[in-house]
This record gives sequence, structure tokens and C-alpha cells, in this order.
Amino acid sequence: MRNINKIVKDPNSIVTVGVFDGVHIAHQEILRRMKEEKLKTGARTVLVTFDPHPQEVLHPNEKFYILTTIDERIELLSDYDLDIIFVVNFTPEFSNITAEEFCKEIMLGRIGLRKVIVGYNHAFGKNREGNPEKLKGFGEKYGFEVELIPQLLVENNPVSSSKIRSILNEGNVRLASKLLGRYYFINGVVVKGSGRGKELGIPTANIEPISLRKLMPKNGVYVVRVTIDRKHYFGLMNIGYRPTFELDSERVAEVNIFDFDEEIYFKHIKVEFIDRLRDEMKFPTPRELVEQIERDKKDAVKLIEKEFSVIF
Repeated sequence: MRNINKIVKDPNSIVTVGVFDGVHIAHQEILRRMKEEKLKTGARTVLVTFDPHPQEVLHPNEKFYILTTIDERIELLSDYDLDIIFVVNFTPEFSNITAEEFCKEIMLGRIGLRKVIVGYNHAFGKNREGNPEKLKGFGEKYGFEVELIPQLLVENNPVSSSKIRSILNEGNVRLASKLLGRYYFINGVVVKGSGRGKELGIPTANIEPISLRKLMPKNGVYVVRVTIDRKHYFGLMNIGYRPTFELDSERVAEVNIFDFDEEIYFKHIKVEFIDRLRDEMKFPTPRELVEQIERDKKDAVKLIEKEFSVIF
């Protein structure tokens, strides 16, 4: 829902609030607890999220990339048996609502509230003034419970959307997948490229991301799984500027899909990042580039056969 007027007030509601960018394993723990409480008490579960991401609105001149578009977020959240996903249009005006106003007028007044479940460091309201202690204070004042989900660590890394962004910017998609609880993915459309890959005997599909706001991992060569028309394939993805040839002025994402020879221009494609093989490199000749790609493919096939029990 995007219109609060369409939400029927129900005081027997368990509410969680947050951007939930990435829907990572710490978010999933909140969602698991919501589901448990729903089964135990019969309460309605309501998740309040925001679009666009507050950072994009509050700091419009800064480069900020998201882990999931709102449509991707809703699709991931839909696996958790929530009764309502309420998407708030985050505007500069909305950002001026104080923490107490948000609790009293929106959560209590419009949605109805029995219990709030949020992360240990949840911040909300104008200038992020609301914190867990204030939330507990509001709970005592207005008569609702507050449950805080403790911090999660993976390989000594705190699980958070900002940490995952940092890890992806380093190219460590393997570690990012552990914090996400799934492979990081991008959705896009296959568009016409230069045709250079086909000339080299290694045809590639050029991908135009559905959202330019979505974070693309560090330049380099990745082992990926792709989904086209609900069928899964594996391949190699290169992200970068193709330095062996004349440098592209724009960053390009292209994937060589193994054992695949179909016309897929303008089709939707989903790419999941399994592991990173190497940096993007400049080769003295196109032939040496092709030889390196063949070595990359052998490494990728070994990894895929081991991880997915697939035989090539």
C-alpha cells in the first residue's frame, strides 16, 4: 500500500519500520520474529518502508547507490507472510516529522500498534533523533511493546546495508552474499553493444540496468548465474571500460553466457554474482584477451561444478 488512508486501523498490529535496503540477514531476523509473533498472537503484521531511499532525498548531491529497487525489495519482502507492506513516499516534508509524531500519529493513530520490532540501532524521525531508548520511552508512554533485534556479525563484519555497499564496492561479492543470505543481483535489459565479443568468438550480452540508482560491484570479471525467461544459465560477467580496445566512455556490463546461442535483445535478464575472478585488465592484443577469457571460463566452470553440482 502507498496510501495510508487505505490502511484500516487495527490496534492488534505488530509493526516494523525501516528502509530494508537489500533485505539482508539482519532484516530477515526481524521478519522471522514478526512471523513468529503473528503465529503466536494472531496479530496483524505491518512493515513500513520508504521510497525513495532517505539518503537520496536528504543528500541529493551525493552519489548514493541502493542494493534493491523498491520493486525488488517488495518481491523479497513478500516471502515473509506480511499482512501489509506500507511504502511511504519519502519527501523533504516527510523528513521533518519528529520521532514522537511518527509514533503517535502514524504508527499509533493511523496503523494501530501492539508491538514494534526493530534493529538494535534503529534511528527514525527528524534528523534521526529517534533511537531505541526513545522508542522504549514512547512505548511506556503510549502503551506498546518494543523488541530490539541484536546486532548480527558475519566473519567479524556487522550486517548492515551500508557495510554490504562497502563490500560490493571492493568487489567481494562472495562475502556480500553471506551478509545478504543470497547472491547479490541486478536486473536489466539486454541491449545492442559494439559486437566486438562476437567478432572475437566470445559473444556477450550487454546489460542496461533497470535502475541507474542500483549499485554495480567493482569493475572486474565475475562468475555469475543469469535468469532469462525463468531459465537459469551460468556465465562470466565483465564490468568496466574494456581497456584492451579504445576505452569506453561509459561503464559497461556484459555477460558471456555459457552454452547459449539465442537471440535475447531487449529481453529482461537477472544476473546474480557468485564470485569475483580478477580485475579488469588491458591486454597487448585481442588474442591475449581471448586466451585469458578461456582461462577464466575454466576457473568459472570448476567453481560452478563444485558449488551447484552442474556438469558442463
